[in-house]
Amino acid sequence: MEAPVEKVDVLAATEEAGGEEASEALALLTQMILIIIVFIVGWQLEKRHVHWISEAAVGLIIGVAAGGIAYVTTHEFNVSSYADWMNFDPDFFFFALLPPIIFDAGYSLDPAYFFGNFDAICTLAFLGTFVSCIIITAMVWTFGFLGLCYKLNFIQAGLFGSLISATDPVTTLAILGNVRADQNLYYLIFGESVLNDAVAIVLYQTLNEFQHQKFSASSVGKAFGVFLLIFVGSCFIGSAFGLLSSLFYRYAQFRKESEYNIVEACLLVPVPVAAYMAAEAAGLSGIVSILFCGIVMARYTRQNLTETTSKMSLSFFKVVAKVAETFVFIYMGLSLFLGHQTFTMPSMWFMFIVSFIAMLMARVANVYPNCFIVNLRRSPREKISKNHQLFLWFSGLRGAIAFALAMKSTNDVGEEAGGVMFSTTLLIVLVTVIIFGGMTPFMLSKLDVLDKSNGDTPYGTPSYHNLDSEHQRMKDHQSDRDMGEVDMSEVEMSELELSADVSSMALQTDVGSSSDTPLRKFIRTASGKINVQEIDKTIHKVFVSPE
Repeated sequence: MEAPVEKVDVLAATEEAGGEEASEALALLTQMILIIIVFIVGWQLEKRHVHWISEAAVGLIIGVAAGGIAYVTTHEFNVSSYADWMNFDPDFFFFALLPPIIFDAGYSLDPAYFFGNFDAICTLAFLGTFVSCIIITAMVWTFGFLGLCYKLNFIQAGLFGSLISATDPVTTLAILGNVRADQNLYYLIFGESVLNDAVAIVLYQTLNEFQHQKFSASSVGKAFGVFLLIFVGSCFIGSAFGLLSSLFYRYAQFRKESEYNIVEACLLVPVPVAAYMAAEAAGLSGIVSILFCGIVMARYTRQNLTETTSKMSLSFFKVVAKVAETFVFIYMGLSLFLGHQTFTMPSMWFMFIVSFIAMLMARVANVYPNCFIVNLRRSPREKISKNHQLFLWFSGLRGAIAFALAMKSTNDVGEEAGGVMFSTTLLIVLVTVIIFGGMTPFMLSKLDVLDKSNGDTPYGTPSYHNLDSEHQRMKDHQSDRDMGEVDMSEVEMSELELSADVSSMALQTDVGSSSDTPLRKFIRTASGKINVQEIDKTIHKVFVSPE
């Protein structure tokens, strides 16, 4: 008598499993179609010179539309399975989508601009993010305490302030990567967005621990020490993986065996992933690690590659980064309907208004005082101009990293408070990407902060449309501008000799300079004149093939 019952149960389980597989397949099909649509729409907008809407905004809008349709029509499928595959997964973002985006940025980065502005980048990213977090936390907590918006306790307000205080590298690259901003300005914004994410993540993790332990001055000092360890350790791990890859390619001598180009290229791919995962496994910042891995590999490893593999690697990493970037914005758009939202709560909307105003005020407190501090140490020609400062304030875009941390907050602070933080963050991302991002070309022209070396138009060639143009653009921003034509043993660090258009504050060593500081005088006294060119030549001798 029990056999028929068991048979029915097996059939029911089989049908249920088949329904889940169908829903998962539909979700994957939907994602592929959405990516194709975003690329086609972006291509057509570019052909028609429509620049008031960025490609990042296109991804968000199409994601929102697809999420709305899925929300209405998923009654025919296993809604849970479909939503699980369509929803934004923080782990998938941090371990699959983010690494190729950040690595590609480092691999195609111009070290002269990046390290030439490193003093300003660190000031904005470290001190500025901390100040922003304090202002946003104070305003959100105060207005909640007064009953003017959703009430968060102080630690919860601090968690929200930490995740929303940092600008986003994914959004920055997506929007500024397709316009011709002044290069010093671009690297200020990009560098800040990459490094301040490490600050935001450490602040979030530290404050989250305070929910379960007593707040004390010693714990704050410990958090500061942990942050320094994370930053320095992440830089070391990323640089070490980059140098080890360079050493391997030097002695592998693939240049003498051109028939192994595919193997040469395949061996290149796991290195940045390993650098990212090693840093994460050590409790450090994978973002900082993979960025410096990309910078080191661009400077040294790529010079040991055959010309074919070097060009192939640029194209490959650019394509992977572009697809991952598009995935991110589609996922965020889908979450508007498929995620856990609290739009029916009036207090959430008031919190959004308070948070948005607090974000703008915090950006002012970040940019202007910190630029003033940086300008005190710079010569008149190298100072950050008022127009650059205004665009720095305007470009405080929020995006995927804040969104991923907000999604985690649902588990950290409770379903209701976490849902409010999640919905507020999503709305801020939508506004900054669609409105601020869409106004970026106009602001570049209005403030006259275009890259004059590339003409007067703010519109550049999208990185995924023409890979031949991309190779040329990369040559303008890579550290080995004449690779394949120059004997690398004779390469000087001319790229890092900062010209009149690039800040030279980071390693200024001329005695009597107006930018002298006690620290620099101490360094010169202790170790003599710092010679970046000699350091670079020494590294070249060890890690770069002389052929």
